[in-house]
Amino acid sequence: MKVMGVHPEVGLLLLAVASGLALCWPARAEPVWRWASLGTLLWGVQAAVWLLERQGGLEAPLTPSGVLLFAAALTWAATLRQLPLYEPPRLTLALLPFALAALVTALSVLPNRSSQMVWLTDLLPVLLALPLLESALHGQAGESRLIWGLGLIFKAGGSWALALGWPPGGFVYPVWALGFVLIGWGGYLEATEARLGKGLLGFVLGGLLGWPSQVAHPFHSMVLVGWGYVVLVTLGGVGWGVYQRIIKAERQLELWINLLESLSSKAQSTQNLTPQGVLHSVMEGLQPLYGNLVGIEVRSDVTIRAGQNGPYVYTFELALDTPTEGRLYFSSAPKDTRRLEALAPLLTERLRLSLTLNEWRSKAYTDPLTGLLNRRGFERQMQRLIRLASERSKPITLALLDLDRFKQVNDTYGHPVGDKLLKQLAEVLRKASRSDDLAVRLGGEEFALVLFGADLEDAYRVLERIQSEVRALQISPIAWQLSISAGLAGGEIPPSMATVQRWLEQADQALYKAKQAGRDRIHPALISSQLAED
Repeated sequence: MKVMGVHPEVGLLLLAVASGLALCWPARAEPVWRWASLGTLLWGVQAAVWLLERQGGLEAPLTPSGVLLFAAALTWAATLRQLPLYEPPRLTLALLPFALAALVTALSVLPNRSSQMVWLTDLLPVLLALPLLESALHGQAGESRLIWGLGLIFKAGGSWALALGWPPGGFVYPVWALGFVLIGWGGYLEATEARLGKGLLGFVLGGLLGWPSQVAHPFHSMVLVGWGYVVLVTLGGVGWGVYQRIIKAERQLELWINLLESLSSKAQSTQNLTPQGVLHSVMEGLQPLYGNLVGIEVRSDVTIRAGQNGPYVYTFELALDTPTEGRLYFSSAPKDTRRLEALAPLLTERLRLSLTLNEWRSKAYTDPLTGLLNRRGFERQMQRLIRLASERSKPITLALLDLDRFKQVNDTYGHPVGDKLLKQLAEVLRKASRSDDLAVRLGGEEFALVLFGADLEDAYRVLERIQSEVRALQISPIAWQLSISAGLAGGEIPPSMATVQRWLEQADQALYKAKQAGRDRIHPALISSQLAED
């Protein structure tokens, strides 16, 4: 069969060369596709060599074209073993009947083992591609993977039909031609991370509906049945892949909306009033979208960072205008930079507003001298801890602390030394606090420590450690040993803020008793039997 005086094998060679070059171009940045490019070129050369063998009357169990077919299958197998995003085959197991039918018929029809092995090598890339195609069906890889996977199936299906005696020009060559186009087109789209267009979908559907005709051999009916089965499976697979892409896009959009709403929400927790707390919340919101995000940086008057700023592979600039206002750091290039580029200005603006809002909240809820929560911040955070204690069935213990002889420090050495002492005590309390604890300066030399998940005995041990650290403080020019007195209350799950207010009164009375007993003491409002024995 010739078309316009040219053998169709030459056309297949040209198509394979074009497909191989389409894979070779992105292989400069993605070397994994070099083997696939070589394998596609070998398939085209195989068709041309097969033409020469037919014209020369060469008949042998293992011909040069068979060697080329085997080599092409192995090079494609090398690519498939290196591509990422594997999923255990589940949905793609629907292709197993096609592979089993090809295996059974090849073993029963082909005359010798050499011929059987040569033609069955085309099934190897199909079988290795099943886990990769599964990831595309689950939305973890692009639909372009389904396109080149379908091309591999067409190539194997054409070889199967040829082995069963179907004339090359009647069915095999058109299917191979369609397979080469899909392999080159789909592989190029995946290597360049481009989207699957409507034109390619229409081309695939048109090619699928090009059913073979002229059933001249009993085995040809098996090819028709196999082709129909592949059509049904392919239509279902492409449709499912597109559906997964839509679901994934909706899920990502919802995550973006939640992130932006959380940045502008007035109900943000005051637990992390620092700018780093804001950036950490942004990272937590972005990581479900970009799992390779490792750090974030925002620059205003000072540079603020969260996560790590190295080592990293890819940097995305966050900017409204020049100069750049921040960066996102990735351990590898993100998959979807277009959505990131589209939403980055809005993200940057919300970041700026959120940082400004938290700066004002910090001024409203924290003590400017020590950086601890003030009384207003304490009342706001206690509402959160009350809910958390109820949800987790955890007790809360409240401690009031007072620096002994603080007035004497101010009178003897002046207020700057007194302020230095307050800052040192605040640092001791901050180090003793866990993530859900609260360290508070209520006013003057009076501090509070709220210990989440601690009963009275646990709190007593924590206060003993704090007491030891305060005694060890050396603050020049203070000549005497520093100490604190403390009162404890609570040790239960508070049902409301009214209970916490009652604990404050009890802890205050216990603190007064500690002072009256000679200072440098810890006095629980309700002392347990174990503490009494101690």
